[in-house]
Amino acid sequence: MKRILLSMTALLVGLTVMAQPKIPRSAAEDTEKIMSAKYWEYWNDEAQARIDADIEKNRKGDATFQVGKIKGGTQVHVEQITSDFGFGASAFNWDQLGKKEYNDIYKNTFGTLFNRATVAFYWRELELEEGHKRFLAEERDTEEWWNNCKEPHQQPHWRRPPTEPVIDWCEARGMQIHGHPLVWGHMTIQQPAWIRDGFSKEERDWLNANDKIGTTAPQHRSNEFNAMSTDELAQRLPEYQQKLDERLFGNARDIVNRYDGRIHSWDVVNECYLDYRDRAWVPGAKFTKTPRYGLMPGDYVYRSFDLVNKLNKSGAKLNINETQSDSKKKNADIYSGAIKHLLERGAKIDMIGIQMHLMRKHRNAELIAQGKPIWTPEKAYYVLDKLAENKLPMCMSEITITSPGSDHRGEMIQSIVAVNLYRLWFSYPNMTAITWWNLVDDCGYKGEPTISGIYTRDMKPKIVYYALNNLINKEWRTNLMVKPNGKGEIAWRGFKGKYRITWVDKAGVTHTEEYHLK
Repeated sequence: MKRILLSMTALLVGLTVMAQPKIPRSAAEDTEKIMSAKYWEYWNDEAQARIDADIEKNRKGDATFQVGKIKGGTQVHVEQITSDFGFGASAFNWDQLGKKEYNDIYKNTFGTLFNRATVAFYWRELELEEGHKRFLAEERDTEEWWNNCKEPHQQPHWRRPPTEPVIDWCEARGMQIHGHPLVWGHMTIQQPAWIRDGFSKEERDWLNANDKIGTTAPQHRSNEFNAMSTDELAQRLPEYQQKLDERLFGNARDIVNRYDGRIHSWDVVNECYLDYRDRAWVPGAKFTKTPRYGLMPGDYVYRSFDLVNKLNKSGAKLNINETQSDSKKKNADIYSGAIKHLLERGAKIDMIGIQMHLMRKHRNAELIAQGKPIWTPEKAYYVLDKLAENKLPMCMSEITITSPGSDHRGEMIQSIVAVNLYRLWFSYPNMTAITWWNLVDDCGYKGEPTISGIYTRDMKPKIVYYALNNLINKEWRTNLMVKPNGKGEIAWRGFKGKYRITWVDKAGVTHTEEYHLK
């Protein structure tokens, strides 16, 4: 606890110097009292010491470098310029924020605070009109169009920019680029509005009557539908079954073929572990009758990984992605079991994505501040350890930490929760990346909290922005002056990543070289 309180106090001092208006002039504010005593019982000195030790062990390495004879009295400057660990965010509001200055701040966050971006490939908005994929920017995607849009939230492509401009920006800055998602069953977020067009009226009418689009619970489907097996449904809907297969896997094929070599990792399948729980994955079946999504192609999770693996000539990491938002142990057990099942069948899975969205009333930051056992260290380690049994790298693929309020106290709670969780995730040996989901307040998906960003809606940095910047660009960056030994060699221990090494030789000539500490 002392470790995190000192960190937050230092942050407040820095913010006071920067004259941020929301921060009290006095650095004597007792950050401990912002959170309850019960909260600090979980995030106590012992927990903080374990995190510190694991960061030292898992995120750092020892390095040596030969510089030869140097000018007397000088030292070698060892400066880390990139991190191997991925610090990211979703890049879903590209040019959509209403003012150029807002958009510029948003874009520049990618490449300064963050070295990783999640690019939207949601099929529904990527292909608003069948046969026309929005890879390239059109008039409706321009900054000018959005600046003149009175109700941006109501537009069908809100939070869904064209892919090419975002990827171009990230490539120019050497960022990690993550594509999300290729396959997902959600009827109103992922699948296009036209998905039930283009086959016989008889089948379409029966399907619409018995499996109402836009619902995700079996009770909203007819008794007849619920009673039918997947074979019976395939006999009843042969044309739809064929079209669904062709369209869903064809979409994934189009995307991977276009961006192979430019995308470093893919969420191949999103949010599917309930299908495993309900034994909906049946090899050879024509349909998967999912508990959340109705009908999907037969055995679609395994087949998706098989397809993308065959197309993946560049070796991009293939991820599975799932929500663990309240860290219930049974959810981690099911998810881990689903991954094990797929691996045993020969699925090529490279990464396990874990979501954590603290945004519902029964699992939000206010309750955490009160000391409710939500994403405590014990529960966080259980989830990570359970998934690590599959012996794969992991990433926190989507995280939301909502301010309980827009006042100073609310922002401080958001920051303290974020700092503790980021530190724990960063320390874990299998972890490779952490991705903040909604960067800007009031820019999430409909129904999501309006104050879960690191920026306010008018692009003012919140306390959590400075807290993350302090971790990512200061605490977790190595910057040293090192004296060579008698053999002209320098040695140091630092965070893993690329370094710029600068020294002046005996003749007074300045040298600069790069070194990658892995």
